[in-house]
Amino acid sequence: MTIGRKISIAFAAVAVCGALLTAVVANTATRSVFDWYVRGATAARAEQWRDLFAAYYAQRGSWSGVDVLVQSAAPGPMHGMGFGRRWAGTPAAATRGERVVLADETGRIVADSEGTATGSFLGQEAARFSLPIVVNDRRVGTVALVTPLQKGLVTLEAEFLRRVTASTILGAVLAALLGAALASTFSRQISAPLAELARAARRIARRDFSAKVEPEPEGEIGDVARAFNLMQDSLKASEDARHKLMADIAHELRTPLAVLRGNLESLQEGVADPTPEMFVSLHDEVIRLSRIVQDLLNLGQMESGGFPLHLVPTRVSEVVARVATVFGPEAESRRIQLETTAEPELPPVQADPDRIAQVLVNLLANAMRHTPDGGLVAVSVRRQEGGGIAVSVRDTGPGIAEKDLPHVFDRFYRTDEARDRSAGGAGLGLAIAKGIVEAHGGSIWVQSSPGQGAIFTFTLPALPATR
Repeated sequence: MTIGRKISIAFAAVAVCGALLTAVVANTATRSVFDWYVRGATAARAEQWRDLFAAYYAQRGSWSGVDVLVQSAAPGPMHGMGFGRRWAGTPAAATRGERVVLADETGRIVADSEGTATGSFLGQEAARFSLPIVVNDRRVGTVALVTPLQKGLVTLEAEFLRRVTASTILGAVLAALLGAALASTFSRQISAPLAELARAARRIARRDFSAKVEPEPEGEIGDVARAFNLMQDSLKASEDARHKLMADIAHELRTPLAVLRGNLESLQEGVADPTPEMFVSLHDEVIRLSRIVQDLLNLGQMESGGFPLHLVPTRVSEVVARVATVFGPEAESRRIQLETTAEPELPPVQADPDRIAQVLVNLLANAMRHTPDGGLVAVSVRRQEGGGIAVSVRDTGPGIAEKDLPHVFDRFYRTDEARDRSAGGAGLGLAIAKGIVEAHGGSIWVQSSPGQGAIFTFTLPALPATR
């Protein structure tokens, strides 16, 4: 079922349920109001008759002749002579058709507006609207009202309720139709962008990353469309990076494989002799292949979260001194000044010393490769604000262009000047260094300007101070 149909059914169901609920509430309220009206009006007239009869009894001292007064409640004009003329305007004038019954203190009916129950005793049928008549703190009788018009009122109530119910049902049908029309309009506004998103998603599934959706200026649908476009851009960038990675890997592996194949074919065909120099060359190419494969394996482990680390309390300054010793002979042969400085009493870090040494080897090898003979490579270890340890490797090489700075830690990335392929290396050292530092919870960055060298800095969180 489509979302439009679901919305239409939901709108219609809400409209019908609302109309039915309104009908139930209207019927209940109408019955309650009719009942309240009948009770209140009858009780008010009973009180008027009670006061009238009390005044009559107080004046006459008995119920003698009261039947003339009661007869005024009968249908038709009853304006007789004598007492009846004095008491014109009785409640009966406004309640024609209502039966008035008067009983004395013993319950015997002494007057009946219909004249059918005189002499009998007041029964329970009128007890609902009966009031005692009290004169001088003595009960002298009871007045009761019997309203035959109540049946007519009930009939009127039923007719009114029937018409209310019919109107409510008609309103429910109209509301359902209107709700379905509105739902159809709203559902098209909602489903159209979703359908466009679905079409764009299917194009992306076919690796067509040019698919874009036009987001609405505001609202949740617009947010979804903008998020979809961001996802599309990210997927396109990932796909481009994957293609570039595969091309870079193929290029890196092609050279050593070509050397190995050429030398081996020469040996097989007898063109070349198996000299020690040839075996050294073959061995170097195998080592280069092994290094590339191991670097790729390390990068894959870093991205999947399975990179092994053996964390122990480590003095970074000691690791820096050990690694700098390895590069000492090369720096001396090229007259490069290799400096190491460290602040005193630096706290240890929780790190894998071999991995941190690998980071330093990559950074120092990169600095030595791009520093001209007679230049300077300086390594400094200092305390960072916030309690961490910062290590910086500075060189006096040609520097890095501003457009290349965001990409120096990308795998297989080389700048035109500073990281040319002929200078050596597969372009994975800085990417591995970044992965190792981030695996320790630190960060790494570079600062450089063309012609002013480069400064690579990474930080590691220090261990809390202990006594």
